[in-house]
Amino acid sequence: MAAPHPERGFIVSIPITNTVPAADFQEQDAFALPKAPDDHLIAQSSQAHPTVSTRLTIHALGRTAPLTVHPEELLLPLRMLRTFELTCQLCAARTHRVLDLVLHGTPQAWVCGSCA
Repeated sequence: MAAPHPERGFIVSIPITNTVPAADFQEQDAFALPKAPDDHLIAQSSQAHPTVSTRLTIHALGRTAPLTVHPEELLLPLRMLRTFELTCQLCAARTHRVLDLVLHGTPQAWVCGSCA
C-alpha cells in the first residue's frame, strides 16, 4: 500500500489486519466488538484488571462500566492514530508523521518530497 503525500513524498506501508488484539489499543483509539460491529467505542484507558491478572479493563467513552477482555481477544479497529519517525530511504531526511493504522497501515518506508 502506498500513501501519496504531494508535498511530503510517499509512504510505503503494510495494512493492519481486520481484527487487532485488545492489548494493542491505546487511549483515544476507536474500536468495535466483533459481536456488535455497529457499536463504535472510544478507549479512554486500558489497564490490567485489578483482580484477574489474565484480563484487561478498557474504559470506553460513554460507558459506565469498563469492558473486561482477554489481552489477546480480537477487536475491530476503527481508528488507531500513532506517531512515527520516518527516514527518507534516499537522502536520510527525517520527519514525524501521525498516521491512522486503520487507514494508512504500518509504515515500512518513506521517500521525501525532494526525492520523490
